[in-house]
Amino acid sequence: MKYAKISMLFLLITISVISCAKQSDEDTIQALLESSWFIGDGAIRSADDSTAVPQSPLSPNEPHVLTDTIGYVRWVRWIERPVTREFHIIVQGDSADVTITAYFHGEPPGYGLFVNNDTFGPIYQRAITDSVIRRVKLYRSDRWRLASLTVADIHTVGTEHPVTINEIRARVESRNYEFVVNSPDTYFEKDELPIFHPSDTVEVTVTCSAENDSTWAFLHHGTGHRPRLGRHIRQPFYRESTITFTRTWIIADDSIVVTPTVRHSATDILGWTTLFGDSTATYYARAWCLPYIVLSPGQELPEDEEE
Repeated sequence: MKYAKISMLFLLITISVISCAKQSDEDTIQALLESSWFIGDGAIRSADDSTAVPQSPLSPNEPHVLTDTIGYVRWVRWIERPVTREFHIIVQGDSADVTITAYFHGEPPGYGLFVNNDTFGPIYQRAITDSVIRRVKLYRSDRWRLASLTVADIHTVGTEHPVTINEIRARVESRNYEFVVNSPDTYFEKDELPIFHPSDTVEVTVTCSAENDSTWAFLHHGTGHRPRLGRHIRQPFYRESTITFTRTWIIADDSIVVTPTVRHSATDILGWTTLFGDSTATYYARAWCLPYIVLSPGQELPEDEEE
């Protein structure tokens, strides 16, 4: 009986140690992802302008109205914070799979999509109900490290006009470099993410559509790991066809000072009715958010988080 009690005590201690170790792994992984240059709150900041005042989509290098692109429209999102992110973590030995989910809400009058589609017209407000999901893989060597990740896939919940992104292609002609993503389920290791040089000019092409409506695509880029002052600029793409849009992106315009660095981008697709409807129109959109790396030739990839 004495030995049985000792064995039972040993078993309970072992279970307790294993349980604590597992919980410690989960806590460590979540802390890493919350502070990671590659994950962090990049998708949140890419989707939220935190203002109710629609701004011009023009960048400082484009002082005049764009031709052959979208007509007059100004819009911003303001989502309600804090945004609660849920981390579903499965640890198996020295590897881990994580699914990160969140919901972006914005209810008028204080929050939502604010759009002005007439120079002398009102600012319309539309409620936002978006869901976001991203998957991440990690491995453990001396510590837990990022192995690969998917895009952060943001889509409107319960809409009658679901938006589809078929492909995003980024090409740097001068050095014959190209990055392509055509599924929200594709994992990219760090060296497979978009990698640009400070002098690069990138041509971005997106193919997308919406059920029973047309769309327009917007390019958002340059959001750093630390929150920056100033307004967000989502530049409208040029429409090549009803489903294809292109836009030139100059990396130097992102004000890259120190390399290597990690920045965040989003290809944002909004329905035509969302942009140009009246006060009765509803909001529906789709966005793929992905980190990109800017480094000079010969530099190594950044670490998972700031040293």
